[in-house]
Amino acid sequence: MTPTLPFWPQRARAAGPRTAVHAAALVAAALLSAGCAKTSRPDQPAVTESPIAPAPAVPVGSIEVAPTATTAPAPRRSFWPIDTQSLRTTSADIWIGNLQARIDTLSASKHDPRRAGKLAAALYARYRVLGRIEDAEQALAVLEAVPRAELNGEEQLVLARILSGFHRFGEAEALLKHLPDGALASERAAIGRDIDVALGRYRRLQDDFAVAEQPVNDFYELAHRADLLVLQGKLAPAEQQYRRAQSLYRDVDPMPLAWLHTQMGIALLRFGDIERARTFFAAAVDRLPGYALAEEHLAECETLLGRFDRARARYHRVIEQTGNPEFIAALSGLERTTGHIEEADAWHARARARYASLLKRQPAAFGYHAVEFFIESGDAERALGLARENRKLRGDISSRILLMRAARAAGADQEACWAWQEAAATGLNPPEWSEERGRSPCEED
Repeated sequence: MTPTLPFWPQRARAAGPRTAVHAAALVAAALLSAGCAKTSRPDQPAVTESPIAPAPAVPVGSIEVAPTATTAPAPRRSFWPIDTQSLRTTSADIWIGNLQARIDTLSASKHDPRRAGKLAAALYARYRVLGRIEDAEQALAVLEAVPRAELNGEEQLVLARILSGFHRFGEAEALLKHLPDGALASERAAIGRDIDVALGRYRRLQDDFAVAEQPVNDFYELAHRADLLVLQGKLAPAEQQYRRAQSLYRDVDPMPLAWLHTQMGIALLRFGDIERARTFFAAAVDRLPGYALAEEHLAECETLLGRFDRARARYHRVIEQTGNPEFIAALSGLERTTGHIEEADAWHARARARYASLLKRQPAAFGYHAVEFFIESGDAERALGLARENRKLRGDISSRILLMRAARAAGADQEACWAWQEAAATGLNPPEWSEERGRSPCEED
């Protein structure tokens, strides 16, 4: 079972590095200005003014307030992940409602080039939450309908982020290259760094890796450093960085905090701590119901914990909302596990059909995600073809591991050995690699 800069939320088993969403997606937030009151400028969360300190010394999980003789027992409160009572953000209904109103208003004048960027930003923001591929495709179409020479700097940044989301990295980098220095320089650098992570250009990130465990007074930079620590197999320092990021958050926008808790949950799930991962996904869903990435991972945890009825109900909701074939395939697996073979086969066929449609429309974006599906479906040759195409596009360690798995499944032992050596050469140790490192497909001399 990724993002780190994947277009579609990936399942934890084959997760790639998840980079900090979005210094430049926050440019999109600045463009859409969805109507919620902010405690800071709209393109970044408010932070404390003092230099960052270690995370607050409160127990991980929950604490209890002892009841008095005249009061009922107080509900358990969570500080990591922080709950919605301890840190209030805008109601999800209001937040999504404002976003929808923004989209409706802008859609009425979508042919106005000066509104195209704002509409694309709003559509892509809705995609990031609700996971509807059609929103992302429409966002891209809106901006591509405007001659690039007519896009201003912020609009070009939004387009670069969307293009990289579709794994059109070369086009995204070309846009970034021609942006002038100035107010947008930091956002441009952040997108470029995200692309470096996605493409596996780890030498360019040496300075980032060197300071990954150090504190910094920046929400998204802390999340980025945590992602790099996960790539190195260092869960405890990564968790400290994620927690430091939470301690800085002072905004009323629910999305960044729900995203942060989901990233922490994904890290825990990748390392096999299912119960704690579930806690973080549940916190994200509590803060932002309908957030597809968290909803599906929560269903995944419920499945792994044997809570099949809960998982089934959640999968049905998130599949209806997104049409994501990975989620459909996961429900098929659940039904097969619980002995509902007819239902499992029906869901599997639906996942295959959806992949066929998406691979035809967006092959670069969905090839990675389809590889595991075809391996598990017994179509190893199809999986290997997709893994090869993905590897031509991306050199991150996740893609190298995926090629090794596909080659092994297809009986292409020499290619599996080559991919294994490539993954080893990165010097990284994400949890997926720690499982594979001792299983070299290379023959002993």
